[in-house]
Amino acid sequence: MADLSVINIADLNKKILEIQRSTDNGDTPAEIRGEGVVLLKNFSQGTTASGKPKFIGTIENIEEAKFNVWNNTGAYEYFEQLLPDSKPHPVWINYSLSKYGLVINNIMAVDGYNPEDFIFHKYNRKEISSSFVTSIKASGISDNAIAIIRAVLHTDVCDAVSIRLIYEYAAYSHHDNCATGLLAHMTKCIRLYNGIKGSYNFLSDQRTNDLMVISLALHDIGKIYEMHDGVYQRYSFLTHRGLGLEHLMPFKKMIVDLYDEEFFYMICSVLLQHHGEYGENPRTIYAMLVHMIDDMEAHLTSIDDIIADHAYSSDASGTKIKYNGSYLNILG
Repeated sequence: MADLSVINIADLNKKILEIQRSTDNGDTPAEIRGEGVVLLKNFSQGTTASGKPKFIGTIENIEEAKFNVWNNTGAYEYFEQLLPDSKPHPVWINYSLSKYGLVINNIMAVDGYNPEDFIFHKYNRKEISSSFVTSIKASGISDNAIAIIRAVLHTDVCDAVSIRLIYEYAAYSHHDNCATGLLAHMTKCIRLYNGIKGSYNFLSDQRTNDLMVISLALHDIGKIYEMHDGVYQRYSFLTHRGLGLEHLMPFKKMIVDLYDEEFFYMICSVLLQHHGEYGENPRTIYAMLVHMIDDMEAHLTSIDDIIADHAYSSDASGTKIKYNGSYLNILG
């Protein structure tokens, strides 16, 4: 283990692309070998084209790279021992680059590195935390509603819940799939709601306003159990909706005492049904409204990222935009 330098993932991806292009052109490029420290982000079991077992996954250092692990290498046993789930952690790897991409041959955990140093930070945690509090205060909810949000999110204590809330990703592969993405998403949902509620009479009712803001603040709380730094965990098959309901249940008496039983179950309906047609269809107006705001925020964030990355184009007439390989009509 002669080299403990951190691997530059951007350079590594360029080399992989060059090798694959040469292979496509009929050349036989020499295999490149190297070693260094990266963050092991996630992995899963798979099989090769011939049916042999292997592991596939992602390493990260600001950017990400996909990898393979063959079952005849020293690294294979390391990954077997990490099952059934693993949290992202710094590792030293010995790798090779070929037409198969990045292959990890040997691997071991290393100390002295902060996992946070390998992760791309789109958001400033202090700014997002402050914005979250400000957006809740600006919503005009009652002191009872604020007390519920504080209790359920553990915002007055520094523990596993409040820490994961600040650090966790909002998604695995799309909107706000980055550190602090979860809190950023929740904040933007509340800000969207604050911006539209003044136009609709039914949202001016204090009870309705309390219910909506509490629901928006809590709708994705299950993601602190579903994922760890954007990596799905052992019981993620229950989804953040079911895990979020489990988190909420110990606060039932508090919510019923401050409001009533119907209020509590309305919040439950939001946690379970806020994905709409992508999950369980909403059965309350509040679940439907949170789904609409949640979906709009996710799409707006995705569009924001696409524009920032210049990852879109339009046709000659300017009536269609293209991203993710598909054209969308602008004019209908």
